[in-house]
Amino acid sequence: MDNALTPRPKQKRNREDSKQRILKAALETFSEVGYDAATTKMISLRAGLNESLIQRYFQSKFNLLVEVTHSSMEAMRLKTPPPPAATPEEEICNFLINKLEHDSQNQGFLKILFSRLLIDPEVRTELKKRQGGMPPNLFLKDRLVAFQKKGQIRNDINIDTLIQSLLAQSISAGLFERIFFEKDIETCKEQFRQFTKNIVKGIC
Repeated sequence: MDNALTPRPKQKRNREDSKQRILKAALETFSEVGYDAATTKMISLRAGLNESLIQRYFQSKFNLLVEVTHSSMEAMRLKTPPPPAATPEEEICNFLINKLEHDSQNQGFLKILFSRLLIDPEVRTELKKRQGGMPPNLFLKDRLVAFQKKGQIRNDINIDTLIQSLLAQSISAGLFERIFFEKDIETCKEQFRQFTKNIVKGIC
């Protein structure tokens, strides 16, 4: 009886390994050829797996796109944060630059994602469901709250609203500055440094 149960953990590991290989292959394929041109056959060939596994694990190409996006967002949210900074200005600037570098590494996929979000409301709906209201970048909120308790950020500043403004700024740089205007990453970093200097004048 024990022997009959032995293979199950291995099967579970194989399943998770296959899913991760499919997600990685899908990210690379979507980034290279776009969502519309990508096929599950192309993705399965790149993953080195049977095409039927995509249907089994993800049901459709649409669900695969949603899962790839959700996984990327989770990876960013759970990424080990940089060491704490000494000032709110340094903390905010580090956050924006780290986000910019992460987005630049995934710029091809972000082009696909932004276009799908604009034309397909179902993608937006599914991603909101997957996020489940989980606030992003909890480390940043904790650190900004700590600065506020020390009197380094004004007490009337809503930290949640501040973080949403920072995220909007980072998306603007990733979408308009890097993709649309094709600015190099160092130029965007300098813009973030100037933006941070200006915003801390209002919050500190």
